[in-house]
Amino acid sequence: MPTAPYALLHRRSAGRLTNGPASAAAFGGLAVISVSLVALGVLTASAGHTKAGAVLSANAVEANDTCANGFPADFVWGLGTAAYQIEGGWNATNRSPSIWDVFSHTKGAVAGGDTGDVADDVIHRWRDDIALMSELGLKHYRFSLSWSRMMSWDGHSMVPNEPGIAWYSDFLDGLLEAGITAHVTLYHWDLPQALHEHRGGWHTPDNERILTEFEAYATLAFERLGSRVATWFTFNEPWTFTVSGYSAGNHAPGCVPAQSGRGPCAGGDVTPYVVSTNVLNAHARAVAVYRTRFAATLGGRISITLNCEFARPLTNSAADAAAAERALQFWLGWWLEPLLSGDYPAAMRRNVGERLPSFSPEQRELLIGSIDLLGINHYSTHMVRDVADGERGDASSGWEADQHVVATFGAGWPQAASPWQRSYPAGLRGLLNWVAARYKGDIYVTENGWSCNSFTAAAAAADQEQLDYYTGYTEQVRLALVEDGVPVRGYFGWSLLDNFEWADGYSKRFGLYYVNYTTQQRTPKKAAAWWKETRSAC
Repeated sequence: MPTAPYALLHRRSAGRLTNGPASAAAFGGLAVISVSLVALGVLTASAGHTKAGAVLSANAVEANDTCANGFPADFVWGLGTAAYQIEGGWNATNRSPSIWDVFSHTKGAVAGGDTGDVADDVIHRWRDDIALMSELGLKHYRFSLSWSRMMSWDGHSMVPNEPGIAWYSDFLDGLLEAGITAHVTLYHWDLPQALHEHRGGWHTPDNERILTEFEAYATLAFERLGSRVATWFTFNEPWTFTVSGYSAGNHAPGCVPAQSGRGPCAGGDVTPYVVSTNVLNAHARAVAVYRTRFAATLGGRISITLNCEFARPLTNSAADAAAAERALQFWLGWWLEPLLSGDYPAAMRRNVGERLPSFSPEQRELLIGSIDLLGINHYSTHMVRDVADGERGDASSGWEADQHVVATFGAGWPQAASPWQRSYPAGLRGLLNWVAARYKGDIYVTENGWSCNSFTAAAAAADQEQLDYYTGYTEQVRLALVEDGVPVRGYFGWSLLDNFEWADGYSKRFGLYYVNYTTQQRTPKKAAAWWKETRSAC
């Protein structure tokens, strides 16, 4: 999940970033787009069952299929985690270092000097954690693979690492035996350090070497694990590791070239756009492999998860409305528009100019339509205004400065432990409507959760704030689905367990289970009981 280093804007788009058929509606002072399922063209979409047994329906909601919680019977409820945040076992199964191993061991890089060396020790405790999922009634689990555990560097390229592959195979078998459907991310920010050092990483322009390596990694994962995976996601939140790692400098790798102290990075107005172009091309190549070689036999789907916090205009002025839209284009349009049209948003072309790379005709062909669904991660909302004459605007990174906007939070919005998060549930409904007006396909909320203000097991067991966040945000998902006709098909909370929260180390806690990092004891929080009672079964 994101650990935003500054007041970040959010945006989202999910199909072509062009105006679709819509009528304006308003709730809570927020102008949104209301679009019918018929207009979005999803009523005729087919439902499918994957080899792993997941029902991924795209059918319209029928009243007699509605559960007591107000959602359709086939709505997907799941929880998520990520490899470096939970696995531990830094050198178990012959795992090699990633950029996060190196970054977290760099003095001053992570709060408290924390690292992911042990984390939640899932590498050793996975059977108990699957039993915990079963006790919770969990049926869908989203997690990531560690590239550094799946493959090893042989001095020339990455090659299969059989002990690591075997561990993931056993884990997937355990999920399958427990009746839990797997949704797997290939890349959740942890690039093998060898590829960063010896193959130019994501930061080298037009880096065919990293594209070839990622394609080989994806192919290996599909071949060895794909029969037990319902949904593949190529990348999780590429915005976060691109901006935080290569522009703000407070995530791995911590600026390229490396610089002393924290960012912003000296090349923060250039390198992020190089990274995004490589990442998008890597995504498209992996999707092409899956669709041509594996989809027909494995029956799964493949996409990408994109994070975006909704942007509301601070005032009713046309300038602020344009600023909020520009913020959305820079955040989500940056990643989604190339997948739908083959190019970056016009707003970015105007503001970034020649620093923004272009895609070749062959790359455009692979990019367009390279998602079977859309995964959206969302945590908070911002109020956005245009810059005044002579004002630079938010400039904590080069990418942020390119937007020419200023972002704030609404007055009175509840404050999470993480300074970048406030609770404003209606923002998620607005976001889903904004997406549905642009993207004609299934939408899944793939991350959403609260940075808890409870820091002991006893406080966590009585944490009403986290419960209020979940009830408020999931109700907005229900309203978007039932009242607005948004084709949102599932919701994954973040996270199953408290875990290593990147630059915040272990100082922030998002889990439904409180983790004592000394004893590794898992204690259910108040929201866990709510999840079991209302989200585990119809």
